[in-house]
Amino acid sequence: MIREKRYDVTDDLKNWDDFELSQKRSNYDGVVRSYSTSFEFVNNAFILLKKEYRSRYMEASASVIFSLRNNNWEYDEVFRCALDFSTYSEDGYVVSINAIDNTLAAIIKAKKSIQYEYPISDIQIRKLNYDGLKFQYEGKYTLGARSFEDGTQFISIYTLNTNVSFSMPLYKMSNSELPSLNSPLLFDDPPMADGATLNNAKPFLNALSDIHIDLKFRTDLYATVYSGWIEVIRLTFGIRGTDGTIVKEVTYEGNQGYQYIDETIPIDLQGGQSVCFVMMVKFRDNSELTNRADIVFPKFSININFKSRINILNIDVISPTTVLNSLLKSMTDGSDEYKGYFNYGMPDGSRNLKLERTYIMAAESARGLPKAKIYTSYKKFCDWMEAEFGYVPVISGNEVTFTHRDNLFANTVVNELGMEINDYELAVNDSLIYSSVKVGYDKQDYDSVNGRDEFRFTNEFSTGLKLTDNTLSLISPYRADAYGIEFLVQKRGEDTTDNDSDNDVFFVECDNSVPVDQPLLLYRPYSADQLSGLLSPDTMFNLNYSPRFMLEANKEYIGACTGMLKFASSNGNSDVSIDGVRETDDLLIPERLFTVGEVNIKTSDIDVPSDLTGLVRFTNQGEAITGYIKNLSLNIAKEKGSTYTLIVRDIKS
Repeated sequence: MIREKRYDVTDDLKNWDDFELSQKRSNYDGVVRSYSTSFEFVNNAFILLKKEYRSRYMEASASVIFSLRNNNWEYDEVFRCALDFSTYSEDGYVVSINAIDNTLAAIIKAKKSIQYEYPISDIQIRKLNYDGLKFQYEGKYTLGARSFEDGTQFISIYTLNTNVSFSMPLYKMSNSELPSLNSPLLFDDPPMADGATLNNAKPFLNALSDIHIDLKFRTDLYATVYSGWIEVIRLTFGIRGTDGTIVKEVTYEGNQGYQYIDETIPIDLQGGQSVCFVMMVKFRDNSELTNRADIVFPKFSININFKSRINILNIDVISPTTVLNSLLKSMTDGSDEYKGYFNYGMPDGSRNLKLERTYIMAAESARGLPKAKIYTSYKKFCDWMEAEFGYVPVISGNEVTFTHRDNLFANTVVNELGMEINDYELAVNDSLIYSSVKVGYDKQDYDSVNGRDEFRFTNEFSTGLKLTDNTLSLISPYRADAYGIEFLVQKRGEDTTDNDSDNDVFFVECDNSVPVDQPLLLYRPYSADQLSGLLSPDTMFNLNYSPRFMLEANKEYIGACTGMLKFASSNGNSDVSIDGVRETDDLLIPERLFTVGEVNIKTSDIDVPSDLTGLVRFTNQGEAITGYIKNLSLNIAKEKGSTYTLIVRDIKS
């Protein structure tokens, strides 16, 4: 066809014998059509193509349409393809030219690894009401007094008075782990102040809202007395109300001898209350001499432990469908002809509700950057879908539909070849035999003790097989670690500071039962009683994205080579249990999608099955063999028959 005019060139294709149409399942996902891409034209076709090229040069345009005659002696179009005039060559008798495979499958193959960036403001989003995790924090204080040469701190007293009091000088240490956002406590460094009492001492801790704290006080002390005699050394923590009155005191008392204190004080603070720390020293009456002593603290620490979570804030999130279609549009140079979909149906008749609840979050959105972008490629999207959900792409025409892999290996027999087969050959595909499975996510390094609680990293399991050293990698390039999201959120306000995670892509499980015009909520399907091994089980989210659930999503595929996965190691929190199932439990796989065997046959049957996901069955030497199409090749012009490569499902005698 040249500029919409058709010409019959059936007799002008010189290399008919070289032309084959194939149906291929390249990665145990959907079956994709492919065909020979080089054509040699003679006679009238040679004249037509030569004229088109000479007259229109690089604007030349032509397509080839292949049709096959049916039993009614009518022609059915098999497919069509454009010709690529950048490959045009001729020797005076033959025009050689390649086809442009402009199908979506070919476009994706060429551009799947290109990383694109999308401003969040340019794509359709929803808002997520993010209420975060309850974190464990610790404010650490040391004494801010004078020091001897060995570093031991001391407070000198030189007085004519019998009783002296002062506020203790405290210094907040730099290795304190405190909230950077919405802290319920305000920490201060009070200096030493002579004459201070609980009523007027500067507090070292102020409660901005109601909060429970555990104040861990650890010290040993003694007095070196140069003149006089110390009867009492009293250390007192005071909780001061908003009106200045002391609502609670905790006192430690001794004399000038050695004292050791190591206690945890539970305190419930109300918003507006504060905590101060004073010391009183009482000397024996000695009016004729000056009382002089050093109060020595060989060791001293005050640790304020508390749990806190941020105030609710909004984060932009994106549906996987939106991301998929943005990628398709980018790969097809802005075309709106190509569409992406998800098949939420599962083989057992249920729906994949977890996938329906999943939304994608850019790291820059979590940080609240004003010009946030998401960075991803189609390959990363596919790797995420496979590792996380067991979903793989099926490309048909201008559409790609992600479906669970199990849906692509149906139990229905779609083609009976009987005994009309030749060149039977059965072999094991050792690329499907794995000695281990790595599942989960790349480990992240957090500068926080809370990060030790994260379990959405990589777990490794053994198949028990020693035949190969192959490892199946089910590692998601998108992140589900709740702590990673929380740490990014707490960096809000640091707009000019780059972060190693800024280009990362996260995803969250949301309660999407709310109306579309209202913000989504984090989905927390488990009660605290159903969870163990977590610091804050009541606020944890993304639990359904644990490595264990990723194995469950892919287990029948893994079952091709093994019936059991035995836990080997984890680089995250391996103490987690979700609804009675530990992340470290072995996984039993009672069923498999197919075996590791592959069979090659030739047959005179040239019909392409209408359902390429079903089984092909034939008989060889009394055995009934069924398998799934891995490759089907046929020459549509010369009835040479078909060549099948089948992934064996089973062999029955």
